Amino acid sequence: MPQFLTITPQDALKLIEESPEISILDIRPRDEFEREHVPGAENMDYHGHEFQKKVENLDKDKIYLIYCKSGVRGGYFMDKMRDSGFKGAFNVLGGFVAWKVSKLPLSSD
Repeated sequence: MPQFLTITPQDALKLIEESPEISILDIRPRDEFEREHVPGAENMDYHGHEFQKKVENLDKDKIYLIYCKSGVRGGYFMDKMRDSGFKGAFNVLGGFVAWKVSKLPLSSD
C-alpha cells in the first residue's frame, strides 16, 4: 500500500537512519541547497526549468523524502507524486526551516 505522509523532522531523521534506501530530495533553489542541506540529499530545484523532466526520470518504485524551505511546496510535490503513480513519499513538516530549528544534522558540500 503506497504511503504519502507529512512527517515531523524528527520522524524524517529516524526514517533516514532506518531506511538507507530512501532517496532524499531537496526541492529548494540550488544556492540555498549549496549553503546547507540534509545530509545525503539531492537537489532538484522546484523552480528550475528542467524540474518536470527530472521528475519524470525519477524511479517510481523508490520511496522519497522531500523537503522545501517551509513544507508547502513539498506537500504539493508529494501530492503530484501520488497522482503520478509513485510508490511512496514523505514530506517534512515545516521543511528545511523546521529541520534546522530542530538542530538536526546539516551538510554543506
